[in-house]
Amino acid sequence: MTAFSVSWWLFVLLLLWTLTMEGVEKRRRLHRLQHGQCSYTFILPELDGCPEAADAGQVGQDSPPADGEWSAEKLKRLESTMENNTTLFLLQLENSIQRNTRREAAGLQSHAVHNQTATMLEIGTNLLTHTAEQTRKLNVVEAKVLNHTSRIEIQLLENSLSTNKLEKELLLQTSEIDRLRDKNSTQMEAIESLEKQLKVASSNNTALQRQQAQLLESVHTLISMVTSTTGTHTLISMVTRSPTLAIHGVCVKSSECVFLLLKVYCDMETSGGGWTVFQRRFNGSVDFQRGWGEYRTGFGDVFGEHWLGNEALYQLSSQGQYSLRVELRDWEGNSAYAQYDRFSLTGERQQYRVYLRGYSGTAGRQSSLNTLGTGFSTRDHDNDNCDHCKCALMLTGGWWFDACGFSNLNGIYYNVGHNIRKLNGIKWHHFRGPSYSLRSTMMMVRPYDF
Repeated sequence: MTAFSVSWWLFVLLLLWTLTMEGVEKRRRLHRLQHGQCSYTFILPELDGCPEAADAGQVGQDSPPADGEWSAEKLKRLESTMENNTTLFLLQLENSIQRNTRREAAGLQSHAVHNQTATMLEIGTNLLTHTAEQTRKLNVVEAKVLNHTSRIEIQLLENSLSTNKLEKELLLQTSEIDRLRDKNSTQMEAIESLEKQLKVASSNNTALQRQQAQLLESVHTLISMVTSTTGTHTLISMVTRSPTLAIHGVCVKSSECVFLLLKVYCDMETSGGGWTVFQRRFNGSVDFQRGWGEYRTGFGDVFGEHWLGNEALYQLSSQGQYSLRVELRDWEGNSAYAQYDRFSLTGERQQYRVYLRGYSGTAGRQSSLNTLGTGFSTRDHDNDNCDHCKCALMLTGGWWFDACGFSNLNGIYYNVGHNIRKLNGIKWHHFRGPSYSLRSTMMMVRPYDF
């Protein structure tokens, strides 16, 4: 029960009391009642000239009460009734307050339970929402893990297949090695037999070398005897008819060649013959990835692929005016040539620099080889005209590179099917382009007035 309800009930009680005592204009007396912690004050009327209690006690009980006495008695009865009613009212009021208090407590408890329930429901809803979001994220992660696991399984399967394939190849290679070992044992026996034959041939070769030395001595004697009366060409035709014997330095129509007492390969058919071949490639059997020293002295076999040597070429071209011819052939059977009327080569101190004039031929409208004087470059001697690159390392081989230029006939030999898009192959730009590796090449010189 609220304070407003208590005040309202007190107001009703006072109003009843005031109505009961209406019309009585007497002196009032205050009465205070104490009930528990609550204190209640009532105003009761009094009659004027009321005799004191002692006097009133003297009045006989048998005599009829006077008006004043009747009023006092009535007032007492009224007070007694009011006290009883007040006591009853207070008890009822207390009981009502207790009941209302219990109801309010129960209401408050119910409201608190309702609020707590609502709060728990809200917390539960938030937890469910958060759990759902976490579940969704876990599902996404699980899907990613499954996808990654599937990819790993596929990769493992591919690796297993590759491993099985490698095992099969290893078994094949093992069997091949065993077969080669058996074959090698047979070859070793043949090699031993060949070594015995070589020893015999070496002893015979020594005798041949002695005979060759005697022959060369005779040749020099003949040269000194007839130089004043006979031309060089006639002398050589009298000495030998071998196409590879080098004696003096000129190749003639009768298939004889002379060059500083060294063997050279002579082309006696192309454009009238008389060509001394200093570069030849046709099967890739000789490695042209050499250093400066080997390009200076030469390498290979004059009957096969070879490079005669820059020093020998310099000595030859120093005897007089020479012409240069370059023979080219591709993998489709097409052939072309480039010819220069004037060819000269400087010594090693000048980097074997080449100078050319008078270009003609079918290997392009213009020369693919620089004619203005380019130094010779190898992987260990960079003499090209490129400031920030080393053409011999990038394009391989030894050549007269002009900022890596349009040609390199000493590049890597690529067989058919692998010769396309090869910048470091055997190329002649104005014949088959910058990335086509040719099948065969031959470079040769002869006297300009031949």
